[in-house]
Amino acid sequence: MSFIMKPTPILILLLACIDCVAADYHSVASTIGGLLGLIILILDVIAAIEIFRSGKTLIEKVLWVLFIFFFPIIGLVVYLLLGRNRSLGI
Repeated sequence: MSFIMKPTPILILLLACIDCVAADYHSVASTIGGLLGLIILILDVIAAIEIFRSGKTLIEKVLWVLFIFFFPIIGLVVYLLLGRNRSLGI
């Protein structure tokens, strides 16, 4: 009965495959999170540059940049909705 294998090598192989799949899942999730973080950082820097080039007072500029710095996603959305100068030409 030398053809019958012990279950230990098969179990080790299965556990190794599960570990590889789990490692790939965490790798993809961290990559996506890193890319989203980079996109948010780039948009925040663009907003900060736009704020410093605007005609707002110095206090308004500093407050908007601090708001975006401390609350990156919410601050950016609020600035885009409420803080930008809009032309009302129709």
